[in-house]
Amino acid sequence: MMARTLCVLGMALALASAAAYAQQHAPLDTREQAFVAQATSDDAMQIALAQLALGKSSNGKVLALAKKIVSDHTALNLQFAQLASNTGSKGHAHGVPAQNIAGMKAHLQSLNGEAFDQAFAGIMVKEHRKIIAAYEVAAQTSADPRLKKIASQGIPVLQGHLAMAQALMKDGSPAEQRREAK
Repeated sequence: MMARTLCVLGMALALASAAAYAQQHAPLDTREQAFVAQATSDDAMQIALAQLALGKSSNGKVLALAKKIVSDHTALNLQFAQLASNTGSKGHAHGVPAQNIAGMKAHLQSLNGEAFDQAFAGIMVKEHRKIIAAYEVAAQTSADPRLKKIASQGIPVLQGHLAMAQALMKDGSPAEQRREAK
């Protein structure tokens, strides 16, 4: 009787372990892969623009935002990379096209001082609004609990960046605010 109980317990433990392993390594569906690709593309764009801001701006608030963006988006990218390696997913980028990133960088590189700071803040407001919406959809609809967790935890981080960028926009001139908010 004791041997039979141990055998049943052993089988139950093995099945639970196998189920946990399968769930941890289950592939993402096409929609989830597209979100991961969009989020990592957005991370790369925001990191590149923030690094440019670190080199061009002398405004302490802009520098603080840029440092936070680099740090937080790098951390998000690491989480997505881990998820992709566990699931074997290879999403196709649906984020910011490379030519748009190059155009944004070129525009920012042509500016200096307050004009640069306001243009950078405006781009960050616009891009954070878009990516937060994508994170919210993923947090609500993803079937994968790991992706749901990354998206759910990423939302307040991205909202913090958005709030910082919006505060920078309020600090700038009204003309700059109108032009960059479009």
